[in-house]
Amino acid sequence: MKRFLFATMMMMATTAFASDNDTLIIEKPQRVIIITSDSLQSIHVKGKEGDNQFDYQNTIQLLDSNYVSTETYNKTLWDLMPFVKNKDSENRGTMEFALIASFGVGFTSAVGTADKLNIPVGPSWEFMWDIAHIQIHPWKELGHHFKTGIGLDWRNYRMTDQKRFVEMSDGQIDVTPYPQGSEPDFSRIKVLSLTVPFTYGFYPSRKGLFRGFEVGPVLNFNVYSSIKTRYSVNGENQKDFTKGLHKNPVTVDFMLKLRMRYFGFYAKYSPCNVLDTAYGPKFKSVSFGIYF
Repeated sequence: MKRFLFATMMMMATTAFASDNDTLIIEKPQRVIIITSDSLQSIHVKGKEGDNQFDYQNTIQLLDSNYVSTETYNKTLWDLMPFVKNKDSENRGTMEFALIASFGVGFTSAVGTADKLNIPVGPSWEFMWDIAHIQIHPWKELGHHFKTGIGLDWRNYRMTDQKRFVEMSDGQIDVTPYPQGSEPDFSRIKVLSLTVPFTYGFYPSRKGLFRGFEVGPVLNFNVYSSIKTRYSVNGENQKDFTKGLHKNPVTVDFMLKLRMRYFGFYAKYSPCNVLDTAYGPKFKSVSFGIYF
């Protein structure tokens, strides 16, 4: 133990009094972890002034009366990837992988619709789940990142007036009145999508109410769709259900996220028609809400 402490002190002294090229100065570290035992001393510094991604580790081990020192800077997933050149820590970025990244809920509506199609914001909902993402920080400067990943998006477009969605025998989707004497509840189109975002984000601060933003396109691979209509006739409840609509298989949203301290706001607009216009009425999607 005495030899190990002596070796540790010698190494620290060498670092402290060496030339500028061998001296490490970390201004205002955000977190310092020190682990000490009879044969090991480890120092781990996470974050520093102006660089939340900074990562430094130094380990000294006593092995057979000798000490072995290892030192790493900003070790990330880049170091585990084959055929990627090891760059100097002052110039390279970092990459991170996360599961269950965020969950959002909001309102959705239709724009660019025909006169007979009325899909108000209130009764129509959207639920989105970012299952996993890869976030790349290409520069050393604080806050910039690019992100992609995979998620799910569930949207319904609901009418609550005197009109309903109906799939005709030839696959056409029409908007027609309810049967005579009916009391309408709702008629809705639901679309389930596999989503792949490609966004740029800037998060300059971890303090204060406003933390940053993300912006970019989101690809929607629309894998499921259905119509459900509920109404009553002479007090008897009726339900019409149809799935496998002629939808557009791939659509694009343009998304903006504003991140606050504990949650965020989002807004999305799609210039693409939800349904295949050869089979159904034209309408585009707009939505907004909160995410966590």
